[in-house]
Amino acid sequence: MDNYKVWIGVLLICFAAVAIMTVFPSKHKQCIDRNSVVIEKLKEKNAPRELIKNTGFEIGVKCNSDPSFNFTK
Repeated sequence: MDNYKVWIGVLLICFAAVAIMTVFPSKHKQCIDRNSVVIEKLKEKNAPRELIKNTGFEIGVKCNSDPSFNFTK
């Protein structure tokens, strides 16, 4: 009977962690989402795959160092 209580507690903690992360997304994720418009525009213009990859990498690195980063090019 005690094993069931432990597993229920573990599941509740996991559920709470996922709920908190969903309600309060990280600033890094918000920065990535905000700048993903640039990548979508490059895809619409049929830009080379290497350019899209490099732009995404640059956005990821800049957002990691500064969450308020806005990509301009």
